[in-house]
Amino acid sequence: MRKLSFILVMLMCVASVSAQKSKVTGAQNYLTSGKLDKAKEAIDEGIQDEKCVSYAKAYLVKGKVYQGIFESPLPAYQKLAEKPLDVAYEAYMKALELDEKGKMLKPVKAQMTNMIPDYTNQAVTYYNNGDYTAALAAFEKVLEIEAMDMFKETATIDTAVIFNAGMTAQKSDDLEKAAKYYTQAIQYNYGGAKTYANLSKVLSDAGNKEEAVKYLHKGFELYPNDSWMLVELINYYMLGGEPQKAADYLDKAIEIDPENGSFYRAKGTLYEKTEEYAKAEEMYNKALSIDSKDYASQYSLGLLKLNQAIQKHKVANEIMDAKKYNEAIKDVYAMYEKVIPYFEKVLEIQPEEKNSMITLKELYFKLRNENEVYLQKYESLKAKLDGME
Repeated sequence: MRKLSFILVMLMCVASVSAQKSKVTGAQNYLTSGKLDKAKEAIDEGIQDEKCVSYAKAYLVKGKVYQGIFESPLPAYQKLAEKPLDVAYEAYMKALELDEKGKMLKPVKAQMTNMIPDYTNQAVTYYNNGDYTAALAAFEKVLEIEAMDMFKETATIDTAVIFNAGMTAQKSDDLEKAAKYYTQAIQYNYGGAKTYANLSKVLSDAGNKEEAVKYLHKGFELYPNDSWMLVELINYYMLGGEPQKAADYLDKAIEIDPENGSFYRAKGTLYEKTEEYAKAEEMYNKALSIDSKDYASQYSLGLLKLNQAIQKHKVANEIMDAKKYNEAIKDVYAMYEKVIPYFEKVLEIQPEEKNSMITLKELYFKLRNENEVYLQKYESLKAKLDGME
């Protein structure tokens, strides 16, 4: 009786295995004919029954089906599975795990070779959609596949993917991984000055200021004529309270790219910090001579003139003699009036620049009794600002 039961179990196993293999074959046939929906249905059903045998080929076919879903240009097929590329990858890994005779290595390698551009394209799509965490995972999957033993004889260092992984990790605020990949990119001499600048920024954001500035200077040493590197050094010293060092690098940047107005604007800001206002004005005007639509330089120039008028107003307020005060205040109001065109010009360049609107509203109000036109302008601008709130 026991022998009979054993025979029945074995017969059921054989039947089960036969049914399973039939589904796998069906899935392969549907895949060959391009019927991905039918292929997915067949392989999902066929691969469920693992009671009697572990069938490596079933996982190879499953990987092919799900990879086909990912690669399909048809939206109807693309919707058949969520994250089909990841499902395919896991299926190939399972096929290799179950493969005792080494029959799966060649076909899996062929599929994995195609997964490298698949995951790269997926990473780019995620990146462009702003999903940097998912993009990083996809770039890392490319690197993981390329590092497999099956590719070691033909392995090349995918420096572009390493750099992009660093950039994507930086975007997703994974500073540790960003530093890791940028460091690797530098080791392979990829990315030039940009890699040094990005690594410096990552280290700085992570609190490692000393190491960050080392990479800035190393990058500048290797790429002294690279404007990207110079900009990062300029920003570092401008924000770090060392304006003279920033000025030195700005001079170098202007020497390399004399038609870049942003360098003159930055130098104007530095001159303001060192209270060299005439030189600051000269730099802002130089930036505007290069680009008359540079609203940032126009705004900075207006603010420079406004601050001078405000300082003059403070001095006037200290005058005790009424006659002298009245004379001084007239000069102050004349200075305020001369400021107005600067901010009106900002609004010509960028009509919705709110800070300029607020400044002009206050100036119009100060001068409303001096000229009726300013009262009208005040009321009009106030109404516009009220409507923006």
